Amino acid sequence: MIQPAKALDIARINLLRQIRDRADLSFVFVLPTIIIVALGLQFGGPGRARLGLVVPSGDAAAVELVTLLQADPTRFDVRQIATFEQLREQVERGQLEAGVVVLDGFAGALAGSGTAEVGYLGTTDALTLGLRAPVEAAVTRLGTVATAARIAVAEGAAPDWTTAERTAAGMVDAIPGVTVVVSQVGQVGLFSGFSQFTFGASTQLVLFMFLTSMTAAGALVDTKQLGVSRRMVSTPTSVGTIVTGEALGRLAVVLMQATYIVVVTAVVFGVSWGDPLAAGALILAFGVVAAAVALLVGAISTNPQQAGSVGVFVGLGLGALGGCMIPYQSMPDAMQQVARLIPHSWALQGLQTLIRDGGGIETVVPNLAVLVGFAVVLMSLAAWRFRKAIAG
Repeated sequence: MIQPAKALDIARINLLRQIRDRADLSFVFVLPTIIIVALGLQFGGPGRARLGLVVPSGDAAAVELVTLLQADPTRFDVRQIATFEQLREQVERGQLEAGVVVLDGFAGALAGSGTAEVGYLGTTDALTLGLRAPVEAAVTRLGTVATAARIAVAEGAAPDWTTAERTAAGMVDAIPGVTVVVSQVGQVGLFSGFSQFTFGASTQLVLFMFLTSMTAAGALVDTKQLGVSRRMVSTPTSVGTIVTGEALGRLAVVLMQATYIVVVTAVVFGVSWGDPLAAGALILAFGVVAAAVALLVGAISTNPQQAGSVGVFVGLGLGALGGCMIPYQSMPDAMQQVARLIPHSWALQGLQTLIRDGGGIETVVPNLAVLVGFAVVLMSLAAWRFRKAIAG
């Protein structure tokens, strides 16, 4: 018979032991954060292009240009920069993807007979070159309105520039233009729908939850070798209570790390994990799987070194095959079928579905069902083997 209070005490002791180990804390908290940041900086790219603007204050045409560039918030993160020198420095350092410089007297040049100039600053990076088109479109719109206003004033159709410009600006959207139809050919890119740090956050969450649980397997061997478990059996503590407490201890460590990764990436990096209930259910189910495997490895290992070696090998191997290191979508068909036999892939697919496509818990029911199945089978096997190890 399981004694809940004693099982929770055993779990609490295991959690405290993990927290007090500074090396383990670095592995639980510091290393995942470093890898998520590195992956985001290397492969993610910013969710929105950072566009710096140097514009003269009080210039109505420059203000209109800023408004046009801010019209699509999903494309640009528009930032006002004080001087051209600061703009150039930030573009060179990669703090901005591109910059736009509007010279003094821009509105007057549009209204007069001269040429209005707008500077575009960027590197030769493909992203920067792709950002040039929407900037040119906004400048062209201003130029079209200015040209129409000039003609209206010259032909006497408008009493003054201000009236002509206002009328042309109100009519420009009604003029038929060229419609561009874009068709997608082939499959959606692997990182489509993910912001800069989101893809790395989801893969490293799954990878490190499992690895962290594996590193705790060695403590189970110590528990057996030092006779702690047998001494507990000699007290009014059932074997089932000990097994439950050890399993809960591993689960507590895994969930502590998962909570940290989710909260930090959401607050610091703006990662959206989708529906909280669905994401929480997936994380909990996978956490039980990870705890069960750690319990099984600790039960069959003869010394802590063996448990650590097997745990790391199993953790990294399953993580790689399950898509935590290489996106499973890019694997050959045969390897994708192998990935479906590994719990990592089901947890990862479920989390990424919530992040990319949205939806509630109903969208990840198959993933949850498979993970729960893994958890029940593995935990039953681990509990049987660990019970045999401490009772025999």
